Amino acid sequence: MEFTVGRRLARRARTTLAFAGAGVLAGLAWLVAGRGGGVAGPLVVIVLSSAGLWGGWSELARSRKPFRLRVDDFGITLHDAELSWEQIDAVALHHPPRSDDESQPPPLLVLWPAPGVGLPRRPDRGQGVLSNVLADAGQVRLRYTLARTHDLDQSVTDLAGALARHGGARFETAPRAVRQPTPLSVAGPEHRGPKPEVFFTPAIPGPARTARGLAAGALLALAAVLLLPLADLATRRELPFSPVLFGPWFAVTAAAWWLGVHSLRRWRRPLRLRVGPDGLGVRDVAGTEFWVPWEAVAAVTVGPCPGASDTRQWLIVWPVPGVPLARESSHVVDGHVAHVLVRLDRLPGGAERIGPAVQSFAGERFSA
Repeated sequence: MEFTVGRRLARRARTTLAFAGAGVLAGLAWLVAGRGGGVAGPLVVIVLSSAGLWGGWSELARSRKPFRLRVDDFGITLHDAELSWEQIDAVALHHPPRSDDESQPPPLLVLWPAPGVGLPRRPDRGQGVLSNVLADAGQVRLRYTLARTHDLDQSVTDLAGALARHGGARFETAPRAVRQPTPLSVAGPEHRGPKPEVFFTPAIPGPARTARGLAAGALLALAAVLLLPLADLATRRELPFSPVLFGPWFAVTAAAWWLGVHSLRRWRRPLRLRVGPDGLGVRDVAGTEFWVPWEAVAAVTVGPCPGASDTRQWLIVWPVPGVPLARESSHVVDGHVAHVLVRLDRLPGGAERIGPAVQSFAGERFSA
């Protein structure tokens, strides 16, 4: 399959140039219309818009540079090199690290060549030795970035599908510390018989469940009572208290409604883990369901939460690269996205019971 970058880069460049050019013209018009007034505002607009012009021209220039990316049965063909699969040690869709306040950036297509194989381009630098090399038998092999997926005219799903179809085990779908590369075509659940689904739900004693229901009802009743001033506002066009108290009243009323609805949802739909031949799903304490089919799972592990010092066991899903899941990724480990589903000590049996149950359905995808 052939992948290109010209259309998307050119479209992005034209959009940037149009907005930046409009910004420069608006700044110049503002400067002329000011007639001796303050010039700081117009100059800031002109400088920022000029930076946008530079970025747009750079994108346009990149769209005209030589680029080729073809993934097929032979291997990976670039505009300056051809690598057969025997010359490739590993290839992956590598997610750059992100800070806590930004969304997950698009992945990079990276490649580790086999020992003795090089590319006529500079290897990756600046992100730490461990993330850029693979060590094997005392040899260090460099990592090369081949493309940024958000520049490709085709989707990440198309690229991941081509790599899985032609690359086999050389396509890394999870960190090697979690699971050694295995072709996705043979890594599915082996037990697809009439085996019933398994559910894990915390056992709540009857009195405790009744108390939770009564507490939810009391909160909702309090929230309803707090809305009574709205009736006075609708009928008499005035509030029964001083306008100074409107802010605290609104905050308390909103909090009472949120707590009441949240408590009612937790009472009716408690935490639950569901494992079956089609996939696994978690219903969190807010009652929100998250379902993952096995076809979208590269690996599922039982272990500590990534990046945390806490040693308690969690159920963690590593999705197949390029497969979108209806949930924001929790962590990025060695360039691979991990979704932390549930802490297992909150469910009956803990890791000792849940791990074997998940493994019986996940097959080769399971890693302890």
